Parts: sequence; structure tokens; C-alpha cells
Amino acid sequence: MAIVEFALSDIEKLAGRRLTKSILEERIPMMGAPLEKAERGRVWFEIFPNRPDMLSAEGFARAVRLFLGGRQRAYKVKSGSIRVNVMPSVKQVRPCIAAAVVRNVRLTPAAVESLMQAQEKLHDTLGRKRRKVAIGVHDLAKVKPPFTYKAVAPESVRFVPLGKSDEMNLAEICKRHEKGQAYGHILAGSKLWPVITDANGDVLSFPPIINGSLTRVTDGTKALFIDVTGTSQAAVDQALNILATSMTDRGFSVESVSVGGRRTPDLTPTCMKVDAAYVNALLGLSITETKMAQLLSRMGIGYSKGAASVPAYRTDIMHPMDIAEDVAIAYGYQTFKPEQPKGRTIARRLREEERAKAVRMSLVGLGFQEVKSMTLTNESQFSKMNITGSACTIANSVTAECTQCRAWLLPSLLRTLSQNMHVEYPQRIFELGDCVVPDARTETGAALARKAAAAISGTTAGYEEISAALSAFLKSMGVALTLEPAEHGSFITGRCAKAIVRRKTAGFVGEVRPEVLKAWGLEKPVAAFEVDVMH
Repeated sequence: MAIVEFALSDIEKLAGRRLTKSILEERIPMMGAPLEKAERGRVWFEIFPNRPDMLSAEGFARAVRLFLGGRQRAYKVKSGSIRVNVMPSVKQVRPCIAAAVVRNVRLTPAAVESLMQAQEKLHDTLGRKRRKVAIGVHDLAKVKPPFTYKAVAPESVRFVPLGKSDEMNLAEICKRHEKGQAYGHILAGSKLWPVITDANGDVLSFPPIINGSLTRVTDGTKALFIDVTGTSQAAVDQALNILATSMTDRGFSVESVSVGGRRTPDLTPTCMKVDAAYVNALLGLSITETKMAQLLSRMGIGYSKGAASVPAYRTDIMHPMDIAEDVAIAYGYQTFKPEQPKGRTIARRLREEERAKAVRMSLVGLGFQEVKSMTLTNESQFSKMNITGSACTIANSVTAECTQCRAWLLPSLLRTLSQNMHVEYPQRIFELGDCVVPDARTETGAALARKAAAAISGTTAGYEEISAALSAFLKSMGVALTLEPAEHGSFITGRCAKAIVRRKTAGFVGEVRPEVLKAWGLEKPVAAFEVDVMH
């Protein structure tokens, strides 16, 4: 979810009406956009991931205007003469592109703020931190069409990147420029990197990293060239449609661009067959098609004779069930009357939860007491454990105690022991929980791993006791275990082993180093193990 910030006067102007306190606090949240705060003429709203069209001031104001009874406008695109040639070389690195030209531009402070925020939020949400979609906005007057989208050797092209005064090649930008350091990993492993150049060979953009300084937009810019590149053509087209409709709502005019023989953007509404009986059955209503059309018009969707007309910016509408959801929102969830379900089902636990229950029962049977700690932690999960490691970091964390997601459980157990030194020894505790580990193979860059960890603290706590507990635990789970000597920064050398399950390392076991105990303020020896219980 994204938090967007708007000048209240700007969205009132775009919506064509005054937005009272009751509208801000009561009506707009019913759309699915809760008000976070309002102060000094500015408002902050939370936008759910399914409505990226509301990330700009124009799109947000449009949704509000329609929800409050306004009429939908028709979005038209003029046919332009500008062309983007797409070279085969980009197919292996960043194959998808769309583009548009925006004219009659008046970049007021409000328009600039909205454009920058929409670009940033689309990058983070729909764009998956620029991996899936990246947007470039350029001053069209400073370059010469036609443009070319191609992939080149990183050292072969030099230009002045935005925010700098010196020329750099692409490899240097990824090493020295702030944006290159932040997003260069997206191109890791590719021998050729994408660029967009004009007829003179000047660089407009090095997607998804940085634009050229040449095309920097100023308050004197009268025409924009917008490029959107990525790895999903559908997502690229959706991002461009959102920007194009926003520009239109701001009063600018949009021209299409020929991109590899295809004209973009295409703002033609999509027709979807939707049976009113289907919607009524889903929602438990009995509304007529006329009433359904009235409700959907408040969500910007046309409806007539069993067919819905979905505007190009509504990227979340993929199935008739999505239409039913919009009917429910417009109808008002608060007006639905609760009913007792007529059907009966037999519930059962998910398979992974059955396994989790078995883990808990086994460790409790071995004399361990379960504890629960937060998934959020901080750098101490490595620094106090005498190791280095990588973790998923929280952006804009509100407290120094919660700056990272935990990558493993043992630090949480040691923290728990340090907070319970007044309790009688020996102490035997365990935790079963999810950890968040960085994983470049996933779309989000992170993956969940369910792990189990146990610790014994007391005067006689040692390797023999904890390894026996680990063996008994895994045997009760029907898992064969092999222990092999290992080195680990958190455990005493010679008193540590790695747990081998099905010929793969599943965890570790050993006696915690004295310097680690000291870092946590612990006075008694601790022996512990941690394993991936879903291994």
C-alpha cells in the first residue's frame, strides 16, 4: 500500500467541488482510500495496490468526482508523427516499451508535484521498484525524433546523467550515481544494457536507472516525451495509460507514438460481459440492470445490456468479480445486511499448519516452552551475533528497534533470555516462526522461510544436551539427521555442527560464544539449534 500526499486545493480544483471534512473523513474512505491525516491544507490518503490510477492527484480527484456523482469523460488520443524504433538487442534485457507525447503542457508547481509523485509511486508499486516498470519523462524540445530503443555494451555509451555535470558511461553510472547504486542490480547478469537515443545519437534515458541531463524538464517545458520500459508489456501499457489519462485530466493533450510499429497509448475502453444475475448472486442483492449501471458509473465504469465498459486506467478490472466488487463499493458495504450462511462446510488445518502443530507438540514434549517474538528486528541480529549477513530493510522505519525483518530466530531467543534472567534456571525455550530472507529470484526480492529454534540456558548447558534434543526432535518428525562439524561466528569453535537433512544443510547446532553472550548481557551458558522445519 502507498501513502499519497496532495494539496487539498489542487484535488478540489481537479474534482470540481469543495471537499468537506465529512467527505474527506467518511465518504472517500468508503472508496477504499482511508484518510491518514489532514493538516495545513494538505491531505494524506492510503491507496490500496489494486488502484494505481489513484496515485496521482488527477486520478485521485477523478475517482472522488465520479464516486460523488460526477460524470465520466471520454479520453482521446491524437495520432502523432513521432516514432520509436525498437532494436532486437533489447529483447534479452528489457524487452517492453511504450511511449506518448504530451503537448500544451503548463507545469505549475501542483502539476510537477503530481507528476513526480505518480512516477515515484508507480515505480514502487506497479513497477516493483523499477524492475517490472520504469518511467522516463523528457522535455521533447531538447531532442530530435525519431528515437531508438536499443541495448549496448555498458562502456560504449557516454552521457551526462540527470543530477550530474560530468559524462559517464553506463557502467560508471551504476557505480557512481545514486540511482545507479540503488537500481543497477536490476541489470546484473546482462551483457548489454538498454538506452533510448534520438536521431542525433544523444541519450534520453538509461532505463531503468536514470534519464539524461539533456532532457531535464523545467517550468518552461511545453511538450513532454514519456517512455515506459519494463519486463511486462501489459504492466508497461497500464502505467502509460494511467499517466496519459492523468495528463488529460490536468488539461494537457496526448499524442500517440509509433513504437516498433505499434501505436501507444491506446485509451480505448475494454468491453467485458457481466451478467447482473451473477453480481446479485455474489453480493446477495436483487438490483436491476438500471440500478447496477448507476452504481458502476460512480466507479467510472459504463454498463449496458450485460456489458461493462472499463476505462483504460482501471488496470485492476480483470474479471466480472472485479465488477461485482465495484458494485459493492458503490452500493456501500455499510448498507449490506448480515445473513447467516446457508451452506455448511467442514474446516481443517492447512498442511503446513498441521506440520507446525507437530513441531510445537514435539518441542513441548522435549521440555521446551514456546515463546513468540516480533518478525521485525534490527541490525543486532547480526552485530550481536558476531556475524555479517543481509536482511530486508524497512523503509522509513518509525523506531530503531524495527529497522529490519528477521532473517533467523536465534537472536530473538537470546533477546528473550536476556529479558528473563530473573526466571529460574535452567531455561528451555523455543520459537517456531517465519523469517524474511532476501531472494533475488522472487518478484519482491524476498522470501518467507519457516524455521524452528530452541535454546537451553543454564550452568550445565552444552553441545551434548542440545544436539540430543535436536536429534530427538527431528526423529519425532520422521526426519533423518546427520551432524557434521562446522564453523559459525555465533558458536564456539569445535562445539558447533551443521544439520544435514536429505543431503542438504538445514540448520546448525552448538554452544553460543562467550562474546555473543556478553553482547546480549547473558551470564549463563547457552546452547541452541535452528533448523528449517519445511526443509
